Amino acid sequence: MPKILMFMFALLLLGSCKKEDISGDTGVLKAVTSLNEFESEISSGVTLVFYHAVWCTKCASQRPAIEGLTKDESIKAAAYLQVDYEKVKEVVTKYGVSGFPTIHIYKDNQLKHDLSGPGHTQAQLTALVKALL
Repeated sequence: MPKILMFMFALLLLGSCKKEDISGDTGVLKAVTSLNEFESEISSGVTLVFYHAVWCTKCASQRPAIEGLTKDESIKAAAYLQVDYEKVKEVVTKYGVSGFPTIHIYKDNQLKHDLSGPGHTQAQLTALVKALL
């Protein structure tokens, strides 16, 4: 009987765990909610996509550089999207994202840059986007 109670207690603890949102999302990146919306957004023009998880510390550290791009007048013509891998797994799967954070930069539906991991500066990202405009 004690083993059954311990097992049930462990299940209760595991089932009640929630992943804390540490993303620091300020709302300046457009959140993608479906595969159709994603494909429509990248179909024309230059689009930077930030793939992340809300509990990922490396994603949270990369976010300020990406959000900073939206304030740069020289690259305002680009679109800036974010894909939460837990909410839109179909996009993550179809576009081959295997780790977080990942940054994709598209031009007219063609992937031009695939950046994995944290540490990409705002200046580096600005240069990549600007070269495609």
